[in-house]
Amino acid sequence: MLSDPDSLLIESERLQSVFQQLPLTVSVTVINAILTAAVLAPATASGVLMGWVAVVLVLAAVRLWLRRVFFRRAPAGAAIRRWSRVSVLGALATGLLWGVGLVAMFPAAETTQLFVAFVIGGMCAGATTVNAAHFPTAAAFILPASLPLTVGLLTERSPSHFVSALMVVIFAVSLCLTCLRSHRAFGQCLRLHQALKRQRLKLSQANQQLRAEMAERRTIEATLHQAQKMEAIGHLTGGLAHDFNNLLQVIVGNLNLIRRLSGDNGKVVRYAEAAEQAAQRGAELTGSLLAYARRQSLRTERVDVNQLLAEFEPLLHRTLGATVGFRIRRDTPVPACMADPAHFQSAILNLAINARDAMPDGGTLTITTGAATLAAEDLIGNPDASPGWFVSVAVSDTGTGMTPEVLAQVFEPFFTTKEAGKGSGLGLSQVYGFARQSGGHLRLASVPGEGTTATIFLPVVAAPDAPPEAEAAGDGSAVA
Repeated sequence: MLSDPDSLLIESERLQSVFQQLPLTVSVTVINAILTAAVLAPATASGVLMGWVAVVLVLAAVRLWLRRVFFRRAPAGAAIRRWSRVSVLGALATGLLWGVGLVAMFPAAETTQLFVAFVIGGMCAGATTVNAAHFPTAAAFILPASLPLTVGLLTERSPSHFVSALMVVIFAVSLCLTCLRSHRAFGQCLRLHQALKRQRLKLSQANQQLRAEMAERRTIEATLHQAQKMEAIGHLTGGLAHDFNNLLQVIVGNLNLIRRLSGDNGKVVRYAEAAEQAAQRGAELTGSLLAYARRQSLRTERVDVNQLLAEFEPLLHRTLGATVGFRIRRDTPVPACMADPAHFQSAILNLAINARDAMPDGGTLTITTGAATLAAEDLIGNPDASPGWFVSVAVSDTGTGMTPEVLAQVFEPFFTTKEAGKGSGLGLSQVYGFARQSGGHLRLASVPGEGTTATIFLPVVAAPDAPPEAEAAGDGSAVA
């Protein structure tokens, strides 16, 4: 009967309604008991009346104490059934005390009998009002209180008493039916309230999910838009850099001819050498642009990133200077990956220089190697990489960090936040192009005032004689 959560909750609400009204119920019971004893005193032994009133008072105190325990414990679940029985037993004991007690002291005078019937009727009507939410409790009082009165009236064996007994029965049945309707209406109201609450919860959850999906869609759209913009810039940059590089080769070739044909004219030689140096710097610039456009020439081979970092760790120390703390955390063993060693070291050096410049007052630079699995959603906007297992090299600093607005533009060629003449804006672009051209990925995370972490992901290449465990890990298993 009370197995589903809604039924238990409704029963709990019904009992709370009954116990909340209990002080009023008990007060009326005690007052009526005292008044009734006063009316019956001339025709009833005082000892019997005093004993009856004492029992009424004790029962009232017990019911009030049980009310206090109920609200202190706040029962739930199976305990609700026990407290429902407690409520019914309390009402039953009170009803029997009034019904059986008054019939045992039933007066001979018809006027007094009418008074007793009036008191019991009023008590039953009051029980219907205060216990309307819980039919078992109301019926447990009404029936034991009214039926003994009916028996007492019938024992008088007169037509008027017979009609009075019939009226008491009709009145008690009417009260029970009224209370039953109130009991059901109370339950239906609570069920509708619970159904409405669940629907509101579902609606709230659906709204939250919709907002999350909309936010995710906006993020994906922004990522794709950024990727398309970067791709367009890359195509334009690559074409210009390639054509400009061809022009530079012609210029450098002609400068070599001028220098050889100038003979002993030192002035011409100096001018030619100066022009050739400028042309070489232009060639380096176009090389950086080609790296961003993923059109540089890479000599990929199987490499161990830990070994490559160890080889040029002294260079990194000298580059960072004395104000920047430096450490490398190597995850050993790190799987082999395919990369161009020289361009890899150049990318790490670019990241280290950017990190150093972001810590003008000193700080800590940490390079961490490891392995990670990237899923398709991690590579949105990067068609050059495929989901799978990657070697990761993270370069973290404790510098000034970047705002989201700056973070959205850092990979664009010539974008820089440094002062004029202190940065070309091609360092991160070159790293970006190297990672993409290597079939990998570059992830940048930054918090203003806390620092930046740039992570290069390079695809793992399983060794031909790799054991089955290594191959399984390379198929996408998580690596700690």
